[in-house]
Amino acid sequence: MFRLLPSSLLVLLAACGRPPAASGPASEPPQVVLHGVELQSFEADRIVLAGRAERMTYQRSEGLFAATDTVLRLPSQGGAQRAVSGPQGAMEIRAPLMEGSLSTRQLEASGGVVLRTAEGVVARTPRATYDAPAQTVRGREGVAMQGPDFALRADQFNLSLPEGTFSFEGSVETVVGGAP
Repeated sequence: MFRLLPSSLLVLLAACGRPPAASGPASEPPQVVLHGVELQSFEADRIVLAGRAERMTYQRSEGLFAATDTVLRLPSQGGAQRAVSGPQGAMEIRAPLMEGSLSTRQLEASGGVVLRTAEGVVARTPRATYDAPAQTVRGREGVAMQGPDFALRADQFNLSLPEGTFSFEGSVETVVGGAP
């Protein structure tokens, strides 16, 4: 039995070589990975966007980022604040995933996006695009909205942040005083 054990051990050690190299190109890991991120975006000395993300990856060379479980707050028109706490915001955007570019200042939110206004309007859409230079949010995959005294469904929407107004395209169904 003693002879069998050492010889078995030698066979096992010989079998434990270096694993074969993976075939195909390896995907590049992000250059930066952050956890529990507090976000603030400035224009001059004013905070124009604030929020948080559970996890954020960043590729410095391309200026691309991806954030998970993200909440962004955007101020109302003229409401950008100097306070370190960030804008208390007329608009809040929540999404499981947000991907974007710092150079274009645009991001794509997906996975079930919820937009909430200070007036109590809640809009839900599968995907939305935020364009910081244009100060717009748009969705092309349908939207369901609920307000204090209305409900609405539409094929597409555009939200002008400076004006604080939604516009809708395609089929639109509105119910005043209830849900559609």
